[in-house]
Amino acid sequence: MSHRQPLQPAYILHSRPYRDTSLILELLTPEEGRISCVARGARRDKQRRQHALQPFTPLLLSLMGRGSLKTLGQVENSGSPAWLRGRAVYAGLYANELLVRTLAEGEAQYTVFACYQSLLQALASLDGSSASALEPPLRRFELQLLGELGQCPELGHCAESRQPLSRDGFYRLEPESGFVPVHRVGEARLGDDEYTGTELLALARAAAGELPDAAALPAAKRLTRLLLSPLLGTRPLRSRELFRQVYTGR
Repeated sequence: MSHRQPLQPAYILHSRPYRDTSLILELLTPEEGRISCVARGARRDKQRRQHALQPFTPLLLSLMGRGSLKTLGQVENSGSPAWLRGRAVYAGLYANELLVRTLAEGEAQYTVFACYQSLLQALASLDGSSASALEPPLRRFELQLLGELGQCPELGHCAESRQPLSRDGFYRLEPESGFVPVHRVGEARLGDDEYTGTELLALARAAAGELPDAAALPAAKRLTRLLLSPLLGTRPLRSRELFRQVYTGR
């Protein structure tokens, strides 16, 4: 008697050709996190590839095999694709690449999966004409991802006193401990590792699910770039390069 493999939710993060007719897919699932599989014959089956094996589409699928590289079984759509337009397409590709580059294979990622779904919903609500409109959902997603990876320090409390941050205070990020108070004189520009208490409290709310407002976005970008850098290494993000080529011609 054959046993039908259970279906699980998934999104396709990346695909690449494999042999003559197949694809290797990088998937995001709640139970197994990032996982790779072979979609046998997918390049030959154009209808299947065009209608199911697309990014930003919620899927239900089964995976077969015991090794690290599974074989894709049954696939069906579990909802409408997130129709991303204009610049939002590249924001979605950036999020996909970020997940492929930072998530370990085979580790459950229930919260990351939910945060990714929220990001796609937010991006799908945009017309894609403005790069600035992409910033709030992207920065929120980056902060949430860093938190789940254990790479984001406590945003709402001082690392020395363990007390809530003061809105009027200034703080520096100490990589091994968190944010510590610094004394500042005059109006000197904040360093890349320095933040106001107001900014950090806004970022704490963003990590908890609130979209950051415009005033907090520069600090959010500085912090996420700083924290993501050691995870991504020196290899450039392909999605970022594509965005520049399309929208700036460089």
